[in-house]
Amino acid sequence: MSILKTTCAVAVTMACTVGAQAATISVSTFDAGAYNSSFGAPNHVGEDFENLGATRGEGEVGPSLGTAVGTFESLGGVGSGGSVTGTGEELALRDGSLFGRTNTVPQGGSWFLDSNDTWGMKWTVDIGSLFDQLSFVLNDGSDQGAFLRITAGGESKELRTGGKLPNGNARTVVIDFGQQVSTAEIVLGNYTTSGGERFKLNDGFSVDGVDVSAVPLPASVLLLGVAMGGLGWAGRRKARQA
Repeated sequence: MSILKTTCAVAVTMACTVGAQAATISVSTFDAGAYNSSFGAPNHVGEDFENLGATRGEGEVGPSLGTAVGTFESLGGVGSGGSVTGTGEELALRDGSLFGRTNTVPQGGSWFLDSNDTWGMKWTVDIGSLFDQLSFVLNDGSDQGAFLRITAGGESKELRTGGKLPNGNARTVVIDFGQQVSTAEIVLGNYTTSGGERFKLNDGFSVDGVDVSAVPLPASVLLLGVAMGGLGWAGRRKARQA
């Protein structure tokens, strides 16, 4: 087993031994200057959809979209609003501005991931290492009657509880898992009522500026990985000499 695989296996085992703990979800008004200045800090893994957009072009992304921060999939439903592109069954990469949805990170960029008026999206977070917190920007949610709900780590939070939000509203979402995790599932779903379970179509929203806080491996784990790698090398050497 390689040093990297040994180290990762030990790290994941350490994460699994931590007791289950509910995540904390906070939502605030998006501050472009503050968010952009901190985006991509050391030990963070970011996704601003700029490279994906430039490579794939505008339009639906297929059944799922693999990114630097994991995989995004539609929750289902077929969008039919004026902002829909393609079949209306899949999420879409979009360029520029669309019904109040626009690029938020980086400043001067142009691409974002759009719900394409479906029920919403499921995001399986995976950066190839442990993480404990993440943030992202939600744009233009809950302005056409839907209650946009964020669910993660056994907790949920709605973007609104009263009247519709303004067109093009931008919100910063921070999710703190309270422990080190190797993967997480986040659902961004549009519902017809607050706290309800019935999905609603045609209240599109976008996601941009995803920033996941990776947890550096402790020195003890790195040393263990080196030691295990050394044992493996010694074993192979003995086998060759036999």
